[in-house]
Parts: sequence; structure tokens; C-alpha cells
Amino acid sequence: MEVNQPKRMFSLRWLVAVSIFFLALLSVAIWFMWPRDTVEVDPYVRDYGTLEQLTRFSNFRLAYLRANGGEASLDSLQSVRVTGVFESGGQSLPFFSLKRRPSQSITTITFPNYELTYVVNGDLIWQRLLVPGAAPLYEVKTGDEAAALARMGDFFDPIMRVLLFDEGTIERLSPSSWMGTPAVKVEFITKDGDMRAYAYVEIENMRPLVRVEELAGGQERKVLYSDYRSVSGMQEPFLVETYLNDVLESRVILEKSGVNVGAVASLFQPPQDLVPLQIEEMSPASVNSAAEAPAPSE
Repeated sequence: MEVNQPKRMFSLRWLVAVSIFFLALLSVAIWFMWPRDTVEVDPYVRDYGTLEQLTRFSNFRLAYLRANGGEASLDSLQSVRVTGVFESGGQSLPFFSLKRRPSQSITTITFPNYELTYVVNGDLIWQRLLVPGAAPLYEVKTGDEAAALARMGDFFDPIMRVLLFDEGTIERLSPSSWMGTPAVKVEFITKDGDMRAYAYVEIENMRPLVRVEELAGGQERKVLYSDYRSVSGMQEPFLVETYLNDVLESRVILEKSGVNVGAVASLFQPPQDLVPLQIEEMSPASVNSAAEAPAPSE
């Protein structure tokens, strides 16, 4: 009973909050952590163009990539590691995250009485629950829960994926401002239309100030970036706040960050007894069985 209790405590609400916080964290890591000593242009040049010029896609793309080190530097970025504190629901929880291209991630959150780790290894998504004095518990994630967690494996932020890999579409760039700061409003849709959002990117340093996601049922999620500090010559937000319908949902406070750290593929491999389970669930027989099952009544 003592071992199973933490699993019950980690409700769906926490799962959603964790997914949200890591998406925000991912944006922070990729947008702002690349060292200045590898940029392709003069690191002290800040003139990316006028607000009107930056509303043209070719100019915006060039400036956005240049502010993040340029395509060559971004191509050589292979791993990101961050540590900090995640605050939500009245709790303040330490976390550690390690990401490796193209789609691998480990996220560990330390609760008062247990430790929870999510791992994304391509299409295989699994969880480890560690309670002091007990054997680790492992579980393969499937269905909607796996789909929510799969985003943790995305290495680049949504706008960067659109600009670098055409994984989505920028629908409109328009001159605007956020809290009095001149900014380009970027309206975009990610690949397969799984996220429709817009962001305000200030034009002096080409860094996003806020991203707003349009959710089902007319709801709105807003991610704010602030407390910028210099990291290897770049400005990085150490505070990321997420709001749902203007109500604070979670806060991420970064403490340390690093890039191109040791991240071998074996770190993301699950215990051997989990692999057959995942293969069985994805087998043709399982797919056919699901297809033959009667549709739920409305």
C-alpha cells in the first residue's frame, strides 16, 4: 500500500502540469542557451531590422536563427541539460531534465516522499517511480497520456521547428507590442495542427516575451518569459510562468543550464522487461483487435 500510494497521488492534473512546464522549459533551453563564442555573426550587433522589416518572413527567419547562433551552430547542438524548481499546486519541487536529439528526454521530479521520472525514447515512453526503501516501479505509457508526454521529446521549440524543418506553418507576422515593448506577433500552427498559437518576439534581441496557445473549448494558455540573465553571453529567462485562462498554473525557476553535455543513447533505454510489453501493444493483432471493437455509443 505504501508503494502504490504515490502513484495515486500523481493525478492527471499533475501530468498535465508537468507536460506544460516542460514545454515552456524546452522553449527556454533552445531559444537562449547557445554559447556566444560559436555564433556566425558579430555577437555585439543587435540591429536585426525595423519592426516593419521583421514582419517579412525571410527577414524574420534570418534574424531569429541569427539571434540563436545561426543554422550551423544550431545544427551542432546535440543535447541540453537543465535543473531548477517547478512550482504548482502549492508545491515547490526540484527537477532535472536532459534532452538529446532528435527525440529523447529524461525528466525527473523530486516529490517529498518519492521521485518520478519520465523518459521519451522516440516512440517508446515510459515512467519510473522510485520510493525510498522499495524496488523501482516501471510503466510503459500509452494512449492520450503518452501523447501528452511525447512532446517532451521535441528538441526544438515550436517556432524553431517551423523555421528549421518546416514542421508547421507561420500564418502571419504583424507589427505589434507587448507591455509597451515593440514586438513581432507571430501566428503559427505546428505540424499536424496539434498546436495553434501566437507569440510576441521583441525586436531588439529577437527573444520571445510570451506565447499564447489556443485550446479546445475557447480556453487559452499563456507562457511568460522574464528575469533574463546572461548565460555564455546570451540573455536567458530564469523565470517561466504558465497561465490557464489568466490563472497562474505553474512556475519554473531555472538554476543551472548547459549544452552538449554527455547524453549517450543507453540513458534512455528502459528495463528489458518493458520492451516486449510495448511491442505487444503495438503489434498488428492488437491494432486489428482495436479496429474490430464496437464504437462507443454517444
